Amino acid sequence: MRNESVFTNNRGVRSFAVMIMTVVASALVASTASAQVITPVPVPVPVPVPATACGPDVKADVVKLLAGYDDLDDDAKASLAAQVYDKYSFCGTADAAATPTTSTFFIAARECGAAVSNLGSLFYEELPCAGYDPQRRQFAAPIKIKQTFGFGGAPLPGSREYVLHCVADAAGVLRPVGRDSVHLSDALPGNFPTWQFAVITSATENLQTIQPMNNQTRRAKSILSWQLPPTDCNYQPIWGNALNYRIRLDQ
Repeated sequence: MRNESVFTNNRGVRSFAVMIMTVVASALVASTASAQVITPVPVPVPVPVPATACGPDVKADVVKLLAGYDDLDDDAKASLAAQVYDKYSFCGTADAAATPTTSTFFIAARECGAAVSNLGSLFYEELPCAGYDPQRRQFAAPIKIKQTFGFGGAPLPGSREYVLHCVADAAGVLRPVGRDSVHLSDALPGNFPTWQFAVITSATENLQTIQPMNNQTRRAKSILSWQLPPTDCNYQPIWGNALNYRIRLDQ
């Protein structure tokens, strides 16, 4: 009886030991399986790269076509500019159509108190703000340069950013009052955008629109155009844009 009892007890101990080993083994298997689970590596979300209908090769062609422009008489200038405009106007139309209304450019313009119009390509440059100093009779137009290329070889020949400023007369018709430009070129290696240029323009035309200096408010419009000078207050730039805002004729 005693031997049978010992055998029974031993068998129970062995069974209990087997059960414990089974549980431990299961835990080890589960732990190993858990350790082998590979956490997926997050896939980088591609950042959209701004695109343009006309790359730097097109702008290089424009620079070549307009070489010697400043040496021409007014009629020849107008003829050459019209030919270049007709050939490449699609560049501005295509880029303008692809510019999202959520662009930070529109936000910057609104914060400047301006409304955007005459939108061309903003891939290379943009005019987000403009202002007028009535005492000095000067306009200031900051130009944001957004690419290292597309402006002509450095330092020459480079190219020009033209700005035309218009002010409404007593009848509300916009009249040109001043125009000027700033010269720039492609960036040197190792330099990266953005950069802030500026065109400072003195009012020299249609001065009746900005006189007398009696604190009156006037409607103004500034037009940025790369390499092709704006011809009038309704000019549609290929590369650039226009801003509509208000000035005051304080003494």
